[in-house]
Amino acid sequence: MDNRVNSVGFSFTRENLYWVILEEHDDGQVEVKEIEKIPFENTLDYLNFLSQTNRNIILNAIHHFKSPSDLDDHKIKLSFDSSLCYISKIPIEPSLELPELKDHLIWEFYQHFYDEDPNNFYISYHPLLQNKDGVIDSVLLLIINRRYIDLFKNIFETRGLNLKLTDIDHFSVEIAIKFAYPELFNSNNFLMSVKPNFLEISFILNGNTFNFRQVTYKSFGDILTFCEKDLKPLTKLMQNKIQKFFVWGEYLKPGFINELNEIMPFEAVEINPFKNFIINKKVLNSPVYRNLYEFAPACGIALRG
Repeated sequence: MDNRVNSVGFSFTRENLYWVILEEHDDGQVEVKEIEKIPFENTLDYLNFLSQTNRNIILNAIHHFKSPSDLDDHKIKLSFDSSLCYISKIPIEPSLELPELKDHLIWEFYQHFYDEDPNNFYISYHPLLQNKDGVIDSVLLLIINRRYIDLFKNIFETRGLNLKLTDIDHFSVEIAIKFAYPELFNSNNFLMSVKPNFLEISFILNGNTFNFRQVTYKSFGDILTFCEKDLKPLTKLMQNKIQKFFVWGEYLKPGFINELNEIMPFEAVEINPFKNFIINKKVLNSPVYRNLYEFAPACGIALRG
């Protein structure tokens, strides 16, 4: 983040639009200048995401955003709901240089979408630290329809805003917790994103993503069963060297964290992405200053350079 320049992060779910405005002070401290949560007038249709109805719903919500006078147009960033993305773990040769890696990602794209044109998609990756020597021998293949990004670019342009950076919400949250919980760099932790019908879980080893998986569920009871039968045994293999279980998600039910803490041998916490930041008085008095974990994706993408 550049000194004294506002950085704005947006994120969205089927039901709400979020944004966070951050400002880095000359002494390096970050101030939360504004947060907002705007309910959509109707639930977004993810099965027909490019519909005119969806466009109008998103446009009406973004019209609530009042651009700061000192906002640099390079600082508008958007974190996408991973429900709209394709994520798959793929092996790579550790010796691959960036140009070769890009070619490999295109090859992998054709293995997953053999009848699609890769030019119609945004294809990227998230590295995974896979062995004790710190060598990256697999990555997460990330694919999103370019027209989804273009939809938001067009909507932002109607407000005179220039969308410069996009990411996927789970990985934006990884960035947020690294700022809010610096102990992450010297410990082993889980991060769980709770979506309406699936989970995303990262195992983060000393600040690096070691593994990632998606798990479907039908009820919160299923989540607790998964944690007890699949994650709890893993902690024993790690000799109980897990520090925290970071959890976020718009659909978290009350008491879920307490239920997790009853079955897991380490602390589960709702993420507070603003934990180490200066909180503007306007933000403290905001009616949306609660369930702060909901703002983790917007905060994380705002923190990206």
